[in-house]
Amino acid sequence: MQSLFEPLICTKRIDETSDATTFEFKKLDDAAFEYQAGQFLTFEVDVAGEVEHRAYSLSSTPSKPESVAVTIKRVVGGKVSNYLLDHLQAGMALPAMAPAGSFTIENNPVSADILLMSAGSGITPCMSMARWLLDTQQKVNIHFIYSARSEADIIMATTLKELDAQHANFRLSFILEQTDNSEFMEGRLNAENFTQLVNDVNGKTIFTCGPTPYMQVVENLAEQRGFNMDLFHKESFVAENETTTEQSDNGVSYQGIAPQHGKNFVINSDKPLLNALEAAGVPIIAACRTGVCGACKCKVTGQVESSSTATLTAEQIAQGYVLSCSSKAMSDLVIEL
Repeated sequence: MQSLFEPLICTKRIDETSDATTFEFKKLDDAAFEYQAGQFLTFEVDVAGEVEHRAYSLSSTPSKPESVAVTIKRVVGGKVSNYLLDHLQAGMALPAMAPAGSFTIENNPVSADILLMSAGSGITPCMSMARWLLDTQQKVNIHFIYSARSEADIIMATTLKELDAQHANFRLSFILEQTDNSEFMEGRLNAENFTQLVNDVNGKTIFTCGPTPYMQVVENLAEQRGFNMDLFHKESFVAENETTTEQSDNGVSYQGIAPQHGKNFVINSDKPLLNALEAAGVPIIAACRTGVCGACKCKVTGQVESSSTATLTAEQIAQGYVLSCSSKAMSDLVIEL
C-alpha cells in the first residue's frame, strides 16, 4: 500500500520569538505544492522511538508554491512541538501528508471585508490567507487583529508590519496583555476594544484561530454584535496540551475487531473509537483529533454515531468510512484501516 506520507526537506528555520519557530520545506524533487491558504500539514515524527502525528497550519502562501512553511509554538507538555523546536534543523527530512483542511477562503462564505482574528500560534492560517489575498490582488479589505502577551511574543512581527506598510487594503491591529507602547492596545480582547476596532460588523467575514478560549471570546463578541454567523469561521484545532478525549467510562462496552492487525479489544461507547484503537495498538494515524484533518479515517462494519464527516466523500460514507476521533460505537465493530 502506498504511504500517505512523503518526506519533505527542511530548508530553513526562522526563530520568530523565544518560543515560536517557522520551518520551511521543499519536496525532494523540487515539485510545486498545491494547497489552499488556511490548510494544514500532518507530520509524522519519531520522538524517542515512538511515532507521533501532529497537524500544523501552513503560514506560507499558495502563491509561492515552490515551498511551504509551518510556524510552531512551544507549549507546556507539547511532546511533538517541543521536540521539533529542539531538534529540527535545515537539511533534515520530515514525512508529511498532503495539505488538507476546510478552513479556507474557497470552502467558506466570504464577503469583501475580512477580519482575520488570531492569538498566539493561531496567526499561521490567518497569515497564509492574508499573504494569498494580497499576492493575488483580490478585491478585499483585510483587517488583521492579533492578540499576544507582549511585543516580544508577536509572531512574524516584521512580516505583518511590512504587509501593513505595502498594502492600502491591509490594516493591522495588535492587542497585547502587557505593553507600555501607545501603538498597541493593552489588555485582552473584550467587548470594548472589539467595538473600538470594529465599529460596524455589517457585511464583514471573520476567520479566527487561536486557543479555544480565545476563539470562544471572538464568537461570543460577534454574536453579541448581531454578526451574520454564516460569515463566521473558526479553526477547530486544539492545542497539543489541551485534553480532548478525557471522558467517563460509564458507557456500554462493545467488542472491536481489527482483523488486518489481529487485534480484539473492548470499545467504551462513551469515548471516541480512536481511543480504543490506540489502546489496542492498532497503527492508526491521529493528528488533529477534532474531526478536521481526516487522518484517522477507518472503515467500520457495525453501528456508530459520528459528530464529524469532514474530508469524507459521500461514496466513502456509503462504504462505511468514519473518522474514528469523532465516532462512538453503538454496537460491536469490525474495523479496517
